[in-house]
Amino acid sequence: MKRQAACSLNACEIDIAIVANQTYSQASKTPVFSCLGPSSNSGKEHRMASRLPPLPALQAFEAAARHENFAAAAVELNLSQSAVSHRVRSLEQHLGFLLFERLPRGLRLTEAAKAYLPSVRQAFDDILSATSGVFGRSGRTTLNIRAPISYATLWLAPLVDRFVKEFPHVEVSISSSIWVERLATGGTDVEIRIGRGHWTGYEAELLFKDALVPVCSVSAAESMGASAEPADLADRPLVHLMGIEDYWARYFEQFGIDRKRRPVDIGVDSAMTSAELAASSHRIAILHQTLATAYVRQGRLAVAARGRVLPGEAMYLLIPGKSDQRNPDAILFEKWLRAETRQSDPDM
Repeated sequence: MKRQAACSLNACEIDIAIVANQTYSQASKTPVFSCLGPSSNSGKEHRMASRLPPLPALQAFEAAARHENFAAAAVELNLSQSAVSHRVRSLEQHLGFLLFERLPRGLRLTEAAKAYLPSVRQAFDDILSATSGVFGRSGRTTLNIRAPISYATLWLAPLVDRFVKEFPHVEVSISSSIWVERLATGGTDVEIRIGRGHWTGYEAELLFKDALVPVCSVSAAESMGASAEPADLADRPLVHLMGIEDYWARYFEQFGIDRKRRPVDIGVDSAMTSAELAASSHRIAILHQTLATAYVRQGRLAVAARGRVLPGEAMYLLIPGKSDQRNPDAILFEKWLRAETRQSDPDM
């Protein structure tokens, strides 16, 4: 009799009937729904299953997944904990899958939820960036961007200038850093770092790999000649860029050079200092190609010898792993930056 009654329901009542007839598989704990009607109703059921999930339920799911807790999500969304739990449950019923394992002290994402969450977040990011890009924001706020000092000066600053011309409603503030290991997390909307892709509290997205190239003053390049080889640099005084990796050691190793005789070298802590020292002396510096390109185009440095080498480090865009709702202008800038870095290819 229950089955016959369910088949007589109209389309508006099918949701309720589905919930009433829901059962769960004990093995997978994934909802299994019983058939509510004959094959003639399959078209209606397909249309119903393909509906967009309710936006408030998706917001509750994303916040609960980020905090791994209904109570913290409720505070962020200005709702009661039971309201957040109810919205998540309604989304689970809509999708036909459990999204969380309810634990005594929090939540754990199911495998289905782990697969679904990135797309949900990307959809919210797209809505935020589109809204900010087309309509601007009510009330002007500042977009805070932080990057390594040399990249901030020689690479990021020109990009930000173009971005602001394209999106004049966004006010931007750029701060710089040298030793990223000493930086406190937070305080910025967009974080760009060079390293190996592992920073606590962030998801690191690769922006680009930047090859290393030896550079020197124009006069030093002329004295060595246009046909200088990597081996010709071994006896030259060098400028070492201090950091995680010994760039010169990597360069000489790649070309099989044993630098036995070591002139008096100088170590510095920023690429800009290295470039300035090379430009004003006969020392050879090794710089990332993006940074070297700026000096070469200005006529202040020249390529010292053939050969480039990829370091173990790369440039990353850091996305907060768990945080409150992000600045929409940050999402807009990140999307714009990804497109810019795909198009750019520094060439000297």
